[in-house]
Amino acid sequence: MARATLSLSEALRTEAIVYAREALPEEACGFLLGSEAAPDAFRVEAITAARNLHPHREDRFLIDPLEYAKAERRCARHAGWRVLGFWHSHPASPPRPSPIDLEQAQGLHASFPAHYVYVIVSLEVPDAPALAAWRLDAHAAAFEALGLR
Repeated sequence: MARATLSLSEALRTEAIVYAREALPEEACGFLLGSEAAPDAFRVEAITAARNLHPHREDRFLIDPLEYAKAERRCARHAGWRVLGFWHSHPASPPRPSPIDLEQAQGLHASFPAHYVYVIVSLEVPDAPALAAWRLDAHAAAFEALGLR
C-alpha cells in the first residue's frame, strides 16, 4: 500500500518556518488550506498563522476557534479547498508528534471526525529547520507519517 502524501511547496515551507521563528520561544500554529487531489494525496495551497491561546505556549498550542471560521471562509472562496489540517512548531524538539500532540489530535477527532493532516516545524537545530507531515491512523490510535513532497 502506498504511503499517503502531502504536497507543500518550498515557498509555503519557508512561510511556516518564518512564522515559527517569529513566535520563538513559544510554539506557533495555524492552518493548512488546500485540496485532496486524490485519495491519500493532499495538496496545501496556503498556510495561515493563528494566535496561540494556550497558557503554556512554550510547549503547547491552542488555536482560537474564531480563526477556524476565518480559515473556512477563505476556503469557501476557492473551489475544492478545505481546511486540510493544522501546523505547529516545536521550538526545541524534533518534528515528531509528542504525546500531547497525540492527545490533542485524538480529542479533536472525537469531536470532529474529519481526517486532518498535521505538519510540525522543528527549530531544534536553528540553522536547519525540519518539517514532517502526519495524520492519525485509521483507528485514531497513533500518528502515521505522510510523505512530504
